[in-house]
Amino acid sequence: MNSAMASIKREKLKVFLRNSGFFNQQIFEEHPEGYYALDLDGRFVQVNKQCEIVTGYVKEELYNIFYKDLLTSDCFEIVNASYVKSLRGKIQNYQCTIMTKKDMKLDLDVTNAPIIVDDEVLGVYGIAKDITKYHEQKRKVQESEQLHRHLVDHSPDGIVVIRDNQLVYTNQEAACLLGVSNKLNIIGESISKYIPTNHNSAILNYIEEAEKGSPSALNEVKIIQASGNELDVEVKAIPTVFEGSPAVYLIIRDITERKVAHELMLNSEKLSVAGQLAAGIAHEIRNPITAIKGFLQLMEGGVQYKKEFYSVISSEINRIELILSELLSLAKPPLDNYRHKNIGSILQHVVALTRSQATLHNIHITTFIRDKHLNVLCDENKLKQVFINFIKNAIEAMHNGGNITVSAQSDGNRSVIIKIADEGTGIPTEMLREIGKPFFTTKENGTGLGIMVSYEIIKHHNGEVKIDSNSNGTTISVILPISK
Repeated sequence: MNSAMASIKREKLKVFLRNSGFFNQQIFEEHPEGYYALDLDGRFVQVNKQCEIVTGYVKEELYNIFYKDLLTSDCFEIVNASYVKSLRGKIQNYQCTIMTKKDMKLDLDVTNAPIIVDDEVLGVYGIAKDITKYHEQKRKVQESEQLHRHLVDHSPDGIVVIRDNQLVYTNQEAACLLGVSNKLNIIGESISKYIPTNHNSAILNYIEEAEKGSPSALNEVKIIQASGNELDVEVKAIPTVFEGSPAVYLIIRDITERKVAHELMLNSEKLSVAGQLAAGIAHEIRNPITAIKGFLQLMEGGVQYKKEFYSVISSEINRIELILSELLSLAKPPLDNYRHKNIGSILQHVVALTRSQATLHNIHITTFIRDKHLNVLCDENKLKQVFINFIKNAIEAMHNGGNITVSAQSDGNRSVIIKIADEGTGIPTEMLREIGKPFFTTKENGTGLGIMVSYEIIKHHNGEVKIDSNSNGTTISVILPISK
């Protein structure tokens, strides 16, 4: 097209734009997207304020340049071809990159349409939207996804993604745990195929909860490998999004070696405890046996018998019997005579049994049973044995008389706390840590087994024992679950 014809059509276009209701409206000028009109040569004829903001040029500067002047070289051909198609009457949409007046690159999403007046194409009007931030965000998301996939692919834990109970993704470690060499071979399979029947409902429940948005805890279960072997694992189900749709991210961790190590550690601890117990028994029994053996040798050597020989021998034999009876109490199987019993009645009975002994030592026992209707599921006789043992220890710890307080009350959280507090001299901190070990005792003639047996009884009642001690006395707290 010659320059004269182009000028004529450019003027006709300007007249059309001046008379156009749309291009003269305030909405055109203040629209958040760039609106513009180009003549047949691609020169700007009219632009709104957003075009100035995006390009960095004022309107007068834009009216003296062509759209080509803004383009980067890599998108010139694509934009030019689209512009030609727009002049032929076709609406075009494309993305391109321009260079602003301040030499900054901006990504635009552009839609061009022909301006037709009296069946004649006079130019092109277009809409340009700045999508630089969108592209930057998209690039960051893609980089984040690539990094995440890289971390998942090389995770030491097995990771599978599940949708509708089907495996839609798995890393190589998960494939190995499931007993498959190629991870692609199990895509599309049901997760139920790899769950033992007795663990099926548990794992599927974790997955179902994760689908609702609640991640599960780390739970120990078993899975079935492709070979049919069962494997001890820990699993955790986490809600996620995979390829744009909700899914569940299942972490699988092999704990076979850890369980073996744990078993070895338990066996080692059992052997260690057994060794300590055996050494303590040997030590405790050797002393009275040595005394008995010595007197027997004296008697065998012709030394005249004396009555005190018999009393000493009898005393040492009694001590051996005491040690053996307490060992037998410790060795008895867990309690099986459980009944719902009122803890206040048990304590009142125990106090009645021990009050005479306390009175002989100038000790007064006071009871505070704040909740009269607290029941515990227990072997009543065994609990009485525990409380009698603790009250006797308190009596023996108070050489100058005083008060012992026995109290019981609910902690408000389905447990009852029984406290036995004395006014003795207390137990040193270094000794407090040793209480409960076999043959450790602070008494001159004690064996240390009584407190150990008491601990075991409370343990079998799903309770716990706590000891607090200072120079003002010792408080033993027994915490037991309340029964309905």
